[in-house]
Amino acid sequence: MMFGGSFMMVGIMLFWVVLIAVGFYLLYRFINDRKEELSPMEILKVRLAKGEISLEEFEQLAKKCE
Repeated sequence: MMFGGSFMMVGIMLFWVVLIAVGFYLLYRFINDRKEELSPMEILKVRLAKGEISLEEFEQLAKKCE
């Protein structure tokens, strides 16, 4: 009887450890995803650097971002 109770106690402890670990992981992901957001001006600069837009388009769109 005592042997089965020990397994149950270990199982419950393992459940809580996994639950807390998943919570911390989700919190970590949420915080890091928020840091990666770019401003509209930064997005324009990246698009210009990649050659997706010309310098004239960049200047026109930059005026709208202000």
